[in-house]
Amino acid sequence: MKERHIALVVENDRETAEDLVEILKSIDCLSVVVDNVEDALSAFQKSSFCFVLLDLQIKSAADSIKGHVEHGKAFLRKVREKCVDHNGTTFWLPVLIVSGFAREVNEAVDIMKDGASDVIQKPFDSRQVSEAIRRALKVSGREEHDRCHEPPQTQSLKAKDGVVIAIPGNRIGRRTRVTIGTRALELPDFTLKVLLHLMVAHRKGKPVNKRDMGATDDQGFKGISILRNELKPILGTLDIIKSHYHGDYSFEPSVIIGECAVEKLCEIGDRTISGLAQLLQSQASGLPKKSEGNSIDFPTHRYRRRG
Repeated sequence: MKERHIALVVENDRETAEDLVEILKSIDCLSVVVDNVEDALSAFQKSSFCFVLLDLQIKSAADSIKGHVEHGKAFLRKVREKCVDHNGTTFWLPVLIVSGFAREVNEAVDIMKDGASDVIQKPFDSRQVSEAIRRALKVSGREEHDRCHEPPQTQSLKAKDGVVIAIPGNRIGRRTRVTIGTRALELPDFTLKVLLHLMVAHRKGKPVNKRDMGATDDQGFKGISILRNELKPILGTLDIIKSHYHGDYSFEPSVIIGECAVEKLCEIGDRTISGLAQLLQSQASGLPKKSEGNSIDFPTHRYRRRG
């Protein structure tokens, strides 16, 4: 018997859920239906799904009285925390939002930043939903169901092939998405700053000192070791950060600086992150650059305020 794609349908409205199940049957997909975050997380832990159809306005638990948009957003973030694999174009596990909430452009953009693969607006028709599902499965590499049993389509990283570091800038909670090769992970703001300092220094062709990254003369700097640990799930034993004398650090020559979503980084509201992102942008475009440390329009290490 031919195996079929199976979808997790998280939908608060019973009639809409039934409609989605019928659409899934029409494209030869199985489904598991839940109407709240608690049951969705339980199903997600117990079973393996090929994709997710998610209504944003869902309940937090089965006995909750009313659904809220924030519950749907929270579930989306939890899915992306667990399923970070990325093929360079999209996530290995597609999550399609089916909601009447995401009608305004800004709202849809925010949802995509949280890791949605697509947004299907209510009211919908069956063709719209089925085409969106087929498109998401194709782009993610899951067009045929037997591919869903394979490991995520990611590239094994080797120094000789070059290691591309890019910052799409999507925010997952208080972390920011970074891609290493074709795989994604999220970094907290402190570690993101260390990464940005190294990226700027790499473009300049010289190391960055620990003091420029927030350390003082009489102390060590744990930022580099913390960053190494954050990157380890992707890099394994490959170390792309080189330690020099006197607290200087740099990327190995094999590192390639990819795209940096400057606008998204500036939206974080951190002065240092914004400044480093803008400096990376000016480096990429070949504009004149300020060269005191790695700073641009913010204090040097001697007078730097927290931010």
